[in-house]
Amino acid sequence: MRILVASGFFESGLPSYREYSYCQQLAAAGHEVALMCGDQSQIWSRSRVKLAVTDPLANDAQFVAETGVRLLRRHVFLRYSDFVLYRPLVGEIRRADVVHIIEFRTGTTVLIAALAKLFGKPVVYDHEQRGDRLATWYSRADSLWRRLLVRTGSLFVDAVRHTVLANREHFLANCVKRTREKVETMFAPLGVDPQRFYFDPVARTALRERHGIAPDTPLAVMTGKLHSYKRVPEVVLACRQAGFRLMLVGSIAQDVRAALAELPPGDEIMLDQVSATELRAVYSAADVAVFTTFTLSYWEAHATGVRLLIPDSPFSRLVFEDDAEVRRYGEAAMFRVPDEEYQPQARIAEPLAAGLVALRARLADPTLRRASQLRFSAQTQAAKLIELYDRVRHPSVAR
Repeated sequence: MRILVASGFFESGLPSYREYSYCQQLAAAGHEVALMCGDQSQIWSRSRVKLAVTDPLANDAQFVAETGVRLLRRHVFLRYSDFVLYRPLVGEIRRADVVHIIEFRTGTTVLIAALAKLFGKPVVYDHEQRGDRLATWYSRADSLWRRLLVRTGSLFVDAVRHTVLANREHFLANCVKRTREKVETMFAPLGVDPQRFYFDPVARTALRERHGIAPDTPLAVMTGKLHSYKRVPEVVLACRQAGFRLMLVGSIAQDVRAALAELPPGDEIMLDQVSATELRAVYSAADVAVFTTFTLSYWEAHATGVRLLIPDSPFSRLVFEDDAEVRRYGEAAMFRVPDEEYQPQARIAEPLAAGLVALRARLADPTLRRASQLRFSAQTQAAKLIELYDRVRHPSVAR
């Protein structure tokens, strides 16, 4: 199959990004893959958020050599924020069997989708925007422009993929009516590399020994950017109540450190941000990974076979309803923003503790053997993507 992936940006030094991961896995499956993209950094030099501008071309040669993907860099001649314009290669669109668009908000991707539809090519679209930015007048103007791009692009799509339900809802709220009525939408997480995240019993033993944790001590971990909205002190209290040792791994905000200092002394372990290799060891050493808001780390932790304790929500039910190793706590009403921001009055320590107690009971079952999980692996997600390509190419057969 000849697959054209089109995006406004591509950072060849970031293997975790969708453009890199999709193309790599599709090419590894034996398909002819081309990636058309601009030549500018995803960081806009004039942004009010002063971040260092990256060099998106730095690893282009290595990317091409390792994946076999044809990289079609195009010169961006006009840019404002995430909106970029470059001249698409019409011949590449004509020869493709399917065109996969990443984000209409980048502008040129709308034009590529329109050309693909003009040439009779099926279009698969990835929508990652969750909502509008409304804090300032220029944010509102930018959001209005993005909605217009999404609405225009929706005229040309045959299938839409999203990672969380908020992505799907944002797209459906802004697309044209006929697309909303006929388009196929589906949950599609970015796959995890099983060579990086898997259950490692040797690393489990070594990390526990290094931190003085007995082999039979129940261990919970909480990883990532630990800000106050993630309710870290309540996780600490829940683990103490349920008899779990807790390891906090990642960057801890100053207000969170201050809140933790006000708690009675405990035996929690705190580590700074770690490499992917060390994070695999952390998840392998743990019995439960606690997440109080949605994060892409769901998939990395799940791949190591650690049990997950996550909030109850329509999204977590959609993804994990049939997974006995995932426990949901609380209720959807505890969120003000689904899976992201709690209601001010919500208290989660007690439901967290109840979830930990239930998972501890499963740990005592000798018939349950821990193993690596491939459900959210990059290869599994690529196989599902290929099946989707086949459906949109042959809709009469799919029906």
